[in-house]
Amino acid sequence: MWIAVDRHFLTPLFNPASIVAFAGDPDAEPPTPLAATLRRGLREGGYAGLLTWLDVATTGTLADLAKSRADLALIALPHEQALAALEIAGRIRCRAALVLSSGMPPAQCSELHQTARRHGVCLLGPNSLGLQRPALMLNASGVGPMAAAGPLALVSQSGALTAAILDWAREQGVGFSTVVSLGPNTAVELSQVLDYLSTDAQTQSILVYMEGIRHARRFVSALRAAAHAKPVVVMKSGRQPAGRSVALTHSASIVGSDEVFDAVLRRAGVVRVRSIYAAVLGRQVPGLALPAGGRAAGHRHQWRRAGRAGRRLGQCAGPAGGRRQRSRRGDHGRGLCAGHAGGHRRPQHRRRAAHPLAQG
Repeated sequence: MWIAVDRHFLTPLFNPASIVAFAGDPDAEPPTPLAATLRRGLREGGYAGLLTWLDVATTGTLADLAKSRADLALIALPHEQALAALEIAGRIRCRAALVLSSGMPPAQCSELHQTARRHGVCLLGPNSLGLQRPALMLNASGVGPMAAAGPLALVSQSGALTAAILDWAREQGVGFSTVVSLGPNTAVELSQVLDYLSTDAQTQSILVYMEGIRHARRFVSALRAAAHAKPVVVMKSGRQPAGRSVALTHSASIVGSDEVFDAVLRRAGVVRVRSIYAAVLGRQVPGLALPAGGRAAGHRHQWRRAGRAGRRLGQCAGPAGGRRQRSRRGDHGRGLCAGHAGGHRRPQHRRRAAHPLAQG
């Protein structure tokens, strides 16, 4: 006897069979820089599903518009046109929508959320840089070229750090099953994305960069379930007061006590790391086991290169006084650090330096 299994409610977002794109007339100048990036990503990515281009000025009856019905609506328009595009997407019964934008005021974000709820649309955005699904050849993002395909999922609350991680991964040959840049105003929450990835067949491990959460219980429940299914590693900003203030300004929400957060991660079976390289290295070893010491030492130059990219993002500013501390040879795992404001350093013993994956 066969039992029907319902699809996850985020399947139209992450595994769409058809897409409608609102990015202006494809034969004319793009209305926004993100629209240009979206057009280029869709064309170069080679998405094999049905792709339809629509405009907010499209005329016709609801029956005519229904012919353009799709799983996912991609919206990369000026702020004043985004609501009209989402309304059309709801009327043609799109189940998910992505609004690629930046700097949209909170009042407009709230209007988009209300419209999405009214139509039953799962909304990623606004003020999100989108997503990539390399195995589907789907690049619906504003973070650059398509990432290589692989088993690692990246979920980030910072668009700038997402782009930096992808640049680093491209140089190192690291592949991804999913890349999601949530942003500060998205309706789809981090906990919901974790819930989807925990059952995603293409994803073997999950890397999370986070700055804050709004619903702690939902997040902890989803994190525990995901960690039970596959390895999960977390980078989180705000270990020091200066870092917390930066993250609060950027994401409008933050986890309070860093010590409490560490305890929650340990109980959920999640590893906390300070660098992207430490996270990827853990992904390569079953069960996040520590690698051989020689291999870690052989890649020290890669940590330094990634660390420079992280500092350019301003995620690794110095202590509260503004000074930067000089890096030490034993300070592994500083590459693309997770906004530790110059960073809290644990004592480095001469005989045995702490490994980055052991610094949870």
